[in-house]
Amino acid sequence: MSTPNAQAITREILQELFGHATDRVSVRLWDDSCWPDDNPRGATLVLNHPGALRAMFLPGDEVSLGEGYLYGDFDVEGDLETVYGAAEHLLLDPPPLTAKLKLAQKLRLLPDVSLRLAALQEMAQRERGRARVGGTRHSLKRDRAAVTYHYDVSNDFYALWQDPYMVYSCAYFESPEEDLDPAQARKLDYI
Repeated sequence: MSTPNAQAITREILQELFGHATDRVSVRLWDDSCWPDDNPRGATLVLNHPGALRAMFLPGDEVSLGEGYLYGDFDVEGDLETVYGAAEHLLLDPPPLTAKLKLAQKLRLLPDVSLRLAALQEMAQRERGRARVGGTRHSLKRDRAAVTYHYDVSNDFYALWQDPYMVYSCAYFESPEEDLDPAQARKLDYI
Protein backbone atom coordinates (compact mmCIF):
# COMPACT_ATOMS: atom_id res chain seq x y z
CA MET A 1 0.00 0.00 0.00
CA SER A 2 1.27 3.45 -0.81
CA THR A 3 1.97 5.82 2.05
CA PRO A 4 -0.63 8.41 0.92
CA ASN A 5 -3.39 5.75 1.07
CA ALA A 6 -2.16 4.55 4.47
CA GLN A 7 -2.05 8.16 5.64
CA ALA A 8 -5.65 8.83 4.53
CA ILE A 9 -6.92 5.62 6.14
CA THR A 10 -4.99 6.34 9.33
CA ARG A 11 -6.52 9.83 9.53
CA GLU A 12 -10.03 8.38 9.07
CA ILE A 13 -9.45 5.87 11.85
CA LEU A 14 -8.02 8.54 14.16
CA GLN A 15 -11.05 10.74 13.58
CA GLU A 16 -13.40 7.90 14.41
CA LEU A 17 -11.46 6.84 17.52
CA PHE A 18 -10.27 10.16 18.94
CA GLY A 19 -12.27 12.88 17.22
CA HIS A 20 -13.80 13.71 20.62
CA ALA A 21 -10.38 14.46 22.15
CA THR A 22 -8.70 16.70 19.58
CA ASP A 23 -8.28 19.39 22.22
CA ARG A 24 -6.08 17.13 24.38
CA VAL A 25 -4.11 14.79 22.13
CA SER A 26 -2.44 15.10 18.77
CA VAL A 27 -0.95 12.39 16.59
CA ARG A 28 2.26 12.59 14.59
CA LEU A 29 2.40 10.20 11.68
CA TRP A 30 5.51 8.44 10.36
CA ASP A 31 5.97 11.18 7.71
CA ASP A 32 5.96 13.93 10.40
CA SER A 33 2.50 15.15 9.42
CA CYS A 34 0.12 15.77 12.32
CA TRP A 35 -3.48 15.02 13.11
CA PRO A 36 -5.79 16.86 13.62
CA ASP A 37 -3.46 19.83 13.09
CA ASP A 38 -0.02 21.19 14.08
CA ASN A 39 -1.18 22.87 17.31
CA PRO A 40 0.64 21.72 20.46
CA ARG A 41 -1.36 19.66 22.97
CA GLY A 42 -0.79 17.93 26.28
CA ALA A 43 0.34 14.72 24.60
CA THR A 44 1.34 13.45 21.20
CA LEU A 45 0.80 9.88 20.04
CA VAL A 46 3.64 9.09 17.61
CA LEU A 47 2.89 6.47 14.95
CA ASN A 48 6.26 5.15 13.76
CA HIS A 49 5.17 3.48 10.51
CA PRO A 50 2.11 3.15 8.22
CA GLY A 51 0.95 -0.09 9.86
CA ALA A 52 1.17 1.21 13.44
CA LEU A 53 -2.57 1.46 14.10
CA ARG A 54 -3.08 -2.02 12.67
CA ALA A 55 -0.38 -3.39 14.96
CA MET A 56 -1.88 -1.57 17.95
CA PHE A 57 -5.52 -2.64 17.51
CA LEU A 58 -5.47 -5.96 15.65
CA PRO A 59 -6.12 -8.72 16.48
CA GLY A 60 -7.91 -6.81 19.22
CA ASP A 61 -6.78 -8.90 22.15
CA GLU A 62 -5.60 -7.68 25.51
CA VAL A 63 -1.92 -7.56 24.59
CA SER A 64 -1.75 -6.02 21.10
CA LEU A 65 -1.64 -2.41 22.34
CA GLY A 66 1.05 -3.17 24.92
CA GLU A 67 3.11 -5.11 22.40
CA GLY A 68 2.71 -2.28 19.90
CA TYR A 69 4.37 0.04 22.40
CA LEU A 70 7.06 -2.44 23.43
CA TYR A 71 8.01 -3.21 19.84
CA GLY A 72 8.20 0.43 18.79
CA ASP A 73 5.09 0.68 16.62
CA PHE A 74 4.13 3.84 18.53
CA ASP A 75 5.33 6.11 21.28
CA VAL A 76 3.86 8.83 23.47
CA GLU A 77 5.40 12.25 23.97
CA GLY A 78 4.19 14.55 26.72
CA ASP A 79 1.72 13.77 29.49
CA LEU A 80 0.84 10.07 29.36
CA GLU A 81 -2.22 10.59 31.57
CA THR A 82 -3.67 12.87 28.90
CA VAL A 83 -3.62 9.95 26.45
CA TYR A 84 -5.31 7.72 29.02
CA GLY A 85 -8.01 10.34 29.46
CA ALA A 86 -8.56 10.59 25.72
CA ALA A 87 -8.77 6.81 25.35
CA GLU A 88 -10.95 6.30 28.41
CA HIS A 89 -14.07 7.21 26.48
CA LEU A 90 -13.48 4.18 24.22
CA LEU A 91 -13.86 1.96 27.29
CA LEU A 92 -16.74 3.88 28.85
CA ASP A 93 -18.69 4.45 25.64
CA PRO A 94 -17.59 1.77 23.16
CA PRO A 95 -18.83 2.04 19.59
CA PRO A 96 -21.60 -0.31 18.47
CA LEU A 97 -20.65 -3.63 16.89
CA THR A 98 -21.24 -2.36 13.34
CA ALA A 99 -18.87 0.57 13.91
CA LYS A 100 -16.25 -1.80 15.37
CA LEU A 101 -16.50 -4.03 12.31
CA LYS A 102 -16.06 -1.04 9.98
CA LEU A 103 -13.01 0.07 11.97
CA ALA A 104 -11.56 -3.45 11.77
CA GLN A 105 -12.02 -3.39 7.98
CA LYS A 106 -10.17 -0.07 7.77
CA LEU A 107 -7.39 -1.34 10.03
CA ARG A 108 -6.93 -4.35 7.72
CA LEU A 109 -6.34 -1.94 4.83
CA LEU A 110 -3.20 -0.67 6.55
CA PRO A 111 0.13 -2.44 5.89
CA ASP A 112 0.67 -5.62 7.84
CA VAL A 113 4.27 -4.75 8.58
CA SER A 114 5.68 -3.46 11.79
CA LEU A 115 8.88 -2.65 13.54
CA ARG A 116 8.23 -5.64 15.78
CA LEU A 117 9.24 -8.17 13.12
CA ALA A 118 12.90 -8.19 14.15
CA ALA A 119 12.00 -8.42 17.83
CA LEU A 120 9.61 -11.31 17.20
CA GLN A 121 12.22 -13.16 15.15
CA GLU A 122 14.75 -12.67 17.93
CA MET A 123 12.27 -14.02 20.47
CA ALA A 124 11.55 -17.04 18.29
CA GLN A 125 15.27 -17.75 18.03
CA ARG A 126 15.41 -17.84 21.80
CA GLU A 127 12.64 -20.47 21.63
CA ARG A 128 10.34 -18.65 24.02
CA GLY A 129 8.08 -16.36 22.00
CA ARG A 130 4.70 -15.04 23.07
CA ALA A 131 2.60 -17.05 25.52
CA ARG A 132 0.11 -19.27 23.72
CA VAL A 133 -2.83 -19.86 26.01
CA GLY A 134 -6.25 -21.11 25.03
CA GLY A 135 -9.62 -21.39 26.61
CA THR A 136 -12.03 -18.95 28.16
CA ARG A 137 -10.50 -15.62 29.16
CA HIS A 138 -9.74 -15.51 32.91
CA SER A 139 -10.69 -19.15 33.43
CA LEU A 140 -8.64 -20.94 36.06
CA LYS A 141 -6.94 -23.14 33.45
CA ARG A 142 -6.01 -20.26 31.11
CA ASP A 143 -4.83 -17.95 33.90
CA ARG A 144 -2.76 -20.76 35.43
CA ALA A 145 -1.07 -21.37 32.05
CA ALA A 146 -0.34 -17.66 31.63
CA VAL A 147 1.12 -17.31 35.12
CA THR A 148 3.22 -20.44 34.67
CA TYR A 149 4.57 -19.20 31.34
CA HIS A 150 5.54 -15.78 32.66
CA TYR A 151 6.80 -16.58 36.14
CA ASP A 152 8.15 -20.13 36.14
CA VAL A 153 11.54 -19.12 34.78
CA SER A 154 14.99 -19.39 36.27
CA ASN A 155 16.29 -17.16 39.05
CA ASP A 156 19.07 -16.15 36.64
CA PHE A 157 16.43 -14.24 34.67
CA TYR A 158 15.07 -12.42 37.72
CA ALA A 159 18.57 -11.61 38.92
CA LEU A 160 19.08 -9.53 35.78
CA TRP A 161 16.68 -6.84 36.96
CA GLN A 162 15.61 -7.41 40.56
CA ASP A 163 17.42 -6.57 43.74
CA PRO A 164 19.32 -9.26 45.73
CA TYR A 165 16.11 -10.22 47.58
CA MET A 166 14.33 -10.77 44.24
CA VAL A 167 11.15 -9.20 45.56
CA TYR A 168 8.39 -7.68 43.44
CA SER A 169 7.47 -4.49 45.23
CA CYS A 170 8.38 -0.92 45.84
CA ALA A 171 11.29 0.23 47.97
CA TYR A 172 11.32 2.75 50.82
CA PHE A 173 13.80 5.49 49.95
CA GLU A 174 14.91 8.04 52.56
CA SER A 175 16.46 10.32 49.93
CA PRO A 176 16.65 10.55 46.12
CA GLU A 177 20.37 9.73 46.25
CA GLU A 178 19.89 6.39 47.99
CA ASP A 179 20.55 3.12 46.10
CA LEU A 180 17.91 0.44 45.59
CA ASP A 181 19.45 -2.23 47.87
CA PRO A 182 19.27 -0.32 51.19
CA ALA A 183 15.87 1.09 50.27
CA GLN A 184 14.58 -2.42 49.57
CA ALA A 185 15.99 -3.70 52.87
CA ARG A 186 14.32 -0.79 54.69
CA LYS A 187 11.01 -1.61 53.00
CA LEU A 188 11.27 -5.26 54.09
CA ASP A 189 12.07 -4.16 57.65
CA TYR A 190 9.08 -1.86 57.57
CA ILE A 191 6.77 -4.61 56.39
